[in-house]
Amino acid sequence: MTKPMIETAKLEFSLSPALDPQWLKENLPRYMWHEHETPAEIVQLDILNIWKSSKRVTVLYEIGLNGSNAPVRQQMYVGYVVPSDHLFVEYQKMFEKAKTQPAVGRAVTLIPEAEMYLLTFPNDRKMSLLSGAGLQAWLAEHLREVAGDELDGTRWQIQQAEVEPLRYVPEKRFTARCRVIIKCEHGPNQEISFIAKQMGDEKKAKRLYRNLRSLRKAWAGSGGDSRSRSNARLSIRLPRALAIDEKNAIVYLEDLPGINLKQALGEIDLKRVMPAAGKLLANLHLTKKRVHKKVSIRNEVLEVREIMGMIVAAFPALKPRLKAFFEKFKTVRWDDKVPPVLLHGTYRLNHIFIHGNELALLDMDSIRVGHPAYDIANFLSSLYYLEAQKRIRAPLRQNIARHFLKGYAAQAPWVIPPAAVLWFLSSLLINKQAGKYVAHFHEDREEKVNRMLALAEATLALCRQTPKGLTLTGLWKALP
Repeated sequence: MTKPMIETAKLEFSLSPALDPQWLKENLPRYMWHEHETPAEIVQLDILNIWKSSKRVTVLYEIGLNGSNAPVRQQMYVGYVVPSDHLFVEYQKMFEKAKTQPAVGRAVTLIPEAEMYLLTFPNDRKMSLLSGAGLQAWLAEHLREVAGDELDGTRWQIQQAEVEPLRYVPEKRFTARCRVIIKCEHGPNQEISFIAKQMGDEKKAKRLYRNLRSLRKAWAGSGGDSRSRSNARLSIRLPRALAIDEKNAIVYLEDLPGINLKQALGEIDLKRVMPAAGKLLANLHLTKKRVHKKVSIRNEVLEVREIMGMIVAAFPALKPRLKAFFEKFKTVRWDDKVPPVLLHGTYRLNHIFIHGNELALLDMDSIRVGHPAYDIANFLSSLYYLEAQKRIRAPLRQNIARHFLKGYAAQAPWVIPPAAVLWFLSSLLINKQAGKYVAHFHEDREEKVNRMLALAEATLALCRQTPKGLTLTGLWKALP
């Protein structure tokens, strides 16, 4: 029997000055600079993300600084909001630990009024983040691993190594593009680029490296699965795992050409590309590989209950609606004979690269095993998020879903019950999309949470009374 929904503590930190951009703009300059420095004006301050644990709230900021004799420069900072009785102790530890000093300002800044200390990127509480100097030192022993055949029989010297941050989750993940200029014995200098994914611990890095190598081998050997209904084979690419630095938990990957489908929406032919994206997912689901992490009905129920607790803590007035939704949600079941498959885990437009006529699949960090409807629902829920963010309009969302579902159904050897997709979709609209708005503290986050909840309610109602004759390919017309 499922336990009642847990109510978490109220999010008192929502009123903290650490989450008030205007307060921060006005007050941070009093703390951030050394005594001999002229404070720079903060001309822009964005809260990129927020994470909450039982011990602290972590806030990722991007701050635009305007010095008197220099152009505006962007700098990332990580703020840690902790109880006042622990604040100075944590600050002192980080003051001693922070190794990288910024060009201006402090590596660690104490802000008592906000019960927060600021850590200047690339310092991190747990990870020793990859830097240009660190990359150059590692490449001294491993350059041929990432450069491949380009350096065969050639004497070389590294002239320059740069690390461009792409994505950062403090203490957990850091993704960067590495650019290296190599001076060769004969001929002009060469420039190579590749991607570095640094994980929070060595085990995760090793698992990602193994998974990428085994997946690439599986696709190279089969090009699909003989059970597929379609004779047409989709050319599928994964970034090659080039090397691993186990000590620093870094996996080095091929830097694939192209752009992701979210960036390319205005330039691509939806009728051609979106069915291909659906076939790409179906082919991934046919891959003969199994992993330990699983998606299950039970786990989805538990995760939704947890996120609902956070929503209730932020917006208590939503408690009756959430409770009514949850009582219906946890009882839904459907009949099918679809086997568990390999799942991407976060299948959405920005995890699919396009280059010419070729699609490539990125961000394989979250692969797991479970019902294929989970990945389909993940893709659909991400479209609702883009619509809520006003990056796409409803007709475009429907058109993308229409062609995507058609492509998946044409390639998959099984029939996916629409009820399964709808159930997972109602789950993910709460668990992922509404959860983002609770955590990110946008000005309109309450309206956005209400919107995702209304979509989840409508989707669950459709799931519980699925129209007779509804198929996966026709689901796009029935969606709210």
